[in-house]
Amino acid sequence: MRAEHLAIDGSIVSIEADVDLGSQATATGWAIVPSLMRSQPFTVYPSGHSRVVEEFARSSFDELSRVPVEEFALKGGNLRIAEVRVRRATGGTRDLTVGAWEGRSGCLSTSLLGHVKERLIEVFDTLAFSESARGLAIDSPVVPRPRPPEVIKEIPELGVVNIRPAVNSELELIPRTRGFVTKHGELFRRREGGNALLLVARSAIARIDPIGEIVPERFVAAAQSLRVEWTLRQHSGPAAQQAGGGR
Repeated sequence: MRAEHLAIDGSIVSIEADVDLGSQATATGWAIVPSLMRSQPFTVYPSGHSRVVEEFARSSFDELSRVPVEEFALKGGNLRIAEVRVRRATGGTRDLTVGAWEGRSGCLSTSLLGHVKERLIEVFDTLAFSESARGLAIDSPVVPRPRPPEVIKEIPELGVVNIRPAVNSELELIPRTRGFVTKHGELFRRREGGNALLLVARSAIARIDPIGEIVPERFVAAAQSLRVEWTLRQHSGPAAQQAGGGR
């Protein structure tokens, strides 16, 4: 089976495996925001996710601020914003402003520290992003640091698969020894005695984290059949400039 997903920078991530690939995917990455004059993390969820974010906020955070979730018409979609207060792991609380822009093909989300609704509206207003038949992508420069763009997909018989482009910063972390050679790359065991695997292909690197109980034979067979490709969008910014050629 084969599936294609849009990375946050507009690159096309293709996945092939001898398992069901019908599930949706999430894309993450850091992009330069003109109004902030710095990079900011964003996540692209499947369409309809803004309501999920709101329900999660209401059930999980200590309190919504005095202003309830607000909705604004922006760039042909709806921007939903909530000001929330969350507990710190070390004690005390911190304030966050969470925003999710919902369009026809995806939901773009990020957050800022503090109760800064107007500032977060400016983030979505000045950030360049667009929708297509493939999904939603950011047109502003997407940068490879502090983390490269990533596509995350849960695949039956494999678990959660995190796919990143084979950029230099990622290739530097690959073991120097040869991995188990498959038709589509090299497989490495991520931890001694663990089940998590790493697939290194020509244009992409995939981290495979199994969920729950696994059937070893089926898991290994599915991992060996996995093929991932990261096809860069033209002029996709610094991330494209650092793309490596695999090993």
